Amino acid sequence: MLIQRGKFELIRETTSYQAGFCILQADLPDLILKLQLLHQEELEYYNSLRFDRRKHSYLLGRLTAKKAIGAMAAYEDLTKIAITAGIFQFPIVQYSVTRNLQVCITHCDNLGIALAYPEAHPLGVDIEKTNKVNTDVIKEQFTPDEVRLLTTVSLPETATTTMLWTMKEALSKILKTGLTMDMKVLEIQSLVKEDDHLYTGEFKHLIQYKAICCISDHYICSLVIPRKTTVDLTAFWQFFRQATSSLAPGMH
Repeated sequence: MLIQRGKFELIRETTSYQAGFCILQADLPDLILKLQLLHQEELEYYNSLRFDRRKHSYLLGRLTAKKAIGAMAAYEDLTKIAITAGIFQFPIVQYSVTRNLQVCITHCDNLGIALAYPEAHPLGVDIEKTNKVNTDVIKEQFTPDEVRLLTTVSLPETATTTMLWTMKEALSKILKTGLTMDMKVLEIQSLVKEDDHLYTGEFKHLIQYKAICCISDHYICSLVIPRKTTVDLTAFWQFFRQATSSLAPGMH
C-alpha cells in the first residue's frame, strides 16, 4: 500500500481556502485491513457487495476520501464521517464536524485520488488510463473544434484524447451531474503545454473554470478549479507521478 496526503492553498483575490488531498494505491487485501475506518452505514453497504471488483472500487474511493478529509484537520475518529451518494452518484460528506466540507473522488485500477474542500470553493478531479479502444469511442463525443485541438500539442492522440476527457469528467463532477448532460456544454476551448508533464485547458461555455492536467506514464489526471484561483500543486503532482510510476507492469 502506498499512501500520500497533504494540503494545498486555494488563493483568491481577497481570501484563500484550504483543500486536502489523498493519493492511495492499494489492492483489496490491504484495503480490507482498514475496514475499521468505515462509518457503520458505509460498512453495511460494503457488506452488501458481492463482487471483489466492486468491493475494491468502493473501499478505494471511501478510504481515499476519508484520508483527504483527515489531511485538512485533526479528525480523531473518521468512523463518524460517512461518504454517501447523491442522486447522480456524486459523493456527499455527512456527520463531519465541518458540515460544509465535501469531497471529489476518482480511481483507476488500484489507484485512488480524493480532494476534500469547502463548499465555498468547488474542485473536481478525474484520472484515466490511455487506451486505444477508448480513444476511438471518446472522439465520437468531441466537437469539431475539440478534434482540431488534438493536434495542437505534441502528444500521441491517445494521450491528448484522454486528457480532454479527464478535463470534462472533472468539470462534470463540480456540476454534480456526471456525464448525463449534453457534452457540448463541457466543450474545451484551449489546450496549452506548460512543461514536460503539465498542460492547462479552458472551457468554451463554463469560462469560470480551468483545468490543470498531468501526464504520468499511461495515466492522466486532471484537476478543475475556478479560473481565477491560484494554487501550487507541486507536491500533489509529485505524489501522483510517484504512485503511477510504482504500479506493477501488469497494471499498465
